[in-house]
Formats: sequence, structure tokens, C-alpha cells
Amino acid sequence: MPDSSTSKQVRLGLFVVVGVGCLLAVLYLLGRQQNLFQSSLPVQADFRNVAGLLPGNNVRLGGITVGTVEDINIINDTTVRVNMSLNKDVQPFVRRNTVASIGTDGLVGNTIINLTAAPGPAPAVQADDRLPTQEKTSIDAMLATLDVSNQNLVGITTGLRQVTNKLNDSKALWELLSNEQLPADVSQSVRNAAAASAQLNAAATDVHQLTSGVRQGQGPLGYLLTDKAFAGQIGHAARQLAGTSDTLAATLSGLQRQVQHGGGLLQVLLTDTAAARHLRQTMGNAAQSTVKLNQSMTALQHNFLLRGYFRRKAACEKARRERLARDSARLAH
Repeated sequence: MPDSSTSKQVRLGLFVVVGVGCLLAVLYLLGRQQNLFQSSLPVQADFRNVAGLLPGNNVRLGGITVGTVEDINIINDTTVRVNMSLNKDVQPFVRRNTVASIGTDGLVGNTIINLTAAPGPAPAVQADDRLPTQEKTSIDAMLATLDVSNQNLVGITTGLRQVTNKLNDSKALWELLSNEQLPADVSQSVRNAAAASAQLNAAATDVHQLTSGVRQGQGPLGYLLTDKAFAGQIGHAARQLAGTSDTLAATLSGLQRQVQHGGGLLQVLLTDTAAARHLRQTMGNAAQSTVKLNQSMTALQHNFLLRGYFRRKAACEKARRERLARDSARLAH
């Protein structure tokens, strides 16, 4: 019996020693996780919203845990200050321009603080320094945005369904789509448009060549627009025409004065009524003589001695007119 009691006491002592060892190991691991057994560097960061962040959550730099959250204090209605405890050995890698932001450990993990190095040189962070922060979009804001997007999507889907229903009820559209001749007509229209475009390109090329020739003085138009000698001749002709018009104006003025002041044949013709009457009688006698001469010629044409001559003359005149008509038609073609 004494041996059995001693064995039980030994076993109990071993169990107590092992339990105490396990407890010490757990405490050591927890203390190491919370930076209880190594020197730490306290820093601060101010946020507007720290939803989900609790004391003891991790602080990470480049995905590596470099400290923990010590406590969270409300400074005012828009500022929440987070005190962090960083490992002393990461101080050379955390600069004063390092940006602190609130994130999550994975998709649905604990809320953590991420430290992101900013570009540009800066001194290493010191104890009680305040790091700049960057506010992340919260889950509530993303859900609100998603709700608005869903409402917009519902509106777009409703509009598309209405358009689809109208298209399904449109007989004209389905007749247009089922028309087998439509592709051929569209192809012909495209070919016509291509041909018209080619003609326009050719016309543009011709115009370009014409304008280039005009600039270079080629062709009649280029000669007219660029030849300085021709321009001088045109100016000389214009001056001569102006002199001729001045001479004509002077002549007309002289005739006007002659008529107004008397003298000369023109004044007699315009003002002498007796001379005008004699002139009208002479013209009447000439007209009567012309009528009688025409009658005499008609009588000679019916004379049997001269009838053959006039017929041959008429035939020659007819042939001449027909030949002129054929030449005119050939020139027209």
C-alpha cells in the first residue's frame, strides 16, 4: 500500500509539473504575440472610423506582423486615436511617411492595421510618432454603392425588356429582317457609294492637277493668271478701250450740240418736217417700185423662154441647202 500511494503522488507531481510547463509555454507564446517579452516602440494613428478594430489585433507591414494594437481612444466626434506597439527591431523599416490603413485578415478575418511604405526618403519612426492614415472604403459604403448599382441595373433591365417587347411586337421590323432582297439592295447601295467615292476621288485628283497646273502657269487658265506680259496687254487694251469710250462720248456730245444748235444733215433730218415728208415719199416710191419689180420677176419666171433657167437655179439652191444641212448635222454629232 505504501508503494501504491507513492506512485500516485509521483504521477500527480509529474502531471502538475507538465501542466505548469504547458501553462508557462502558452503564456510565453501569448506574451510573445503581444510583445510582452521584448522591447516595443509605441506609435499612434488617427482615423475617422475603426469599425471592427479591437485592442490586441495585429499590425502588419508588407504582410508581416510587426506589432499589435494597444488601445483605442476617442479624441472627438471625428477622430479616433489608435495606439500601436511595434517591435523594436522593425524601427529602421518603418518611416515617418508610412501610411496606416485599416484592413482585414483575409476575406472574413479579424480587423488589422496595415502599414504601407510611401515613396520618397523619410527618417525612421520614433516613439510616440503619429503616422499618416488612409481611410478605406467601409463595408457599409460598399453595400450602399452596390444597392444603388442594383437599382440602376433593375432600371436598365426593365428598359431593355420594354425595348425587346416592342421589337417583338413590331411587324415592320420582322418583315424587314425577313426580306431576302434587302441584303442585295444594301450591297448594291454600298457598291454605288464606293463608285461615287471613287468618282469623287478622281474629280478631286483632277482638280488638284488643274490647280497645280494653274500655279505652275500651265494651260490657258494658268497662262491667263500667271503671265505678267498678258496682264500688261490686258491693261493696255483696257486703257485703249477707255480712250475709245472717251472719244465716242466726245463725238456724241458734238452731235448733240450740233442737233441742238442747228446745222448739218442730222439736224435737217431731225427737225425739218418738209425734208422728212419728202424722205417718206421717196421710201414709199421705192417700196412700190420693189413690188412692181417682184411682179415683173414673177412674170419672167413663168415665161416659157426662161422657165428652164429658173428651175435649174431652184434645184441648185435646194441641193446647196441640203448639203449645208448634212454638214451641220455631221458637225453636231
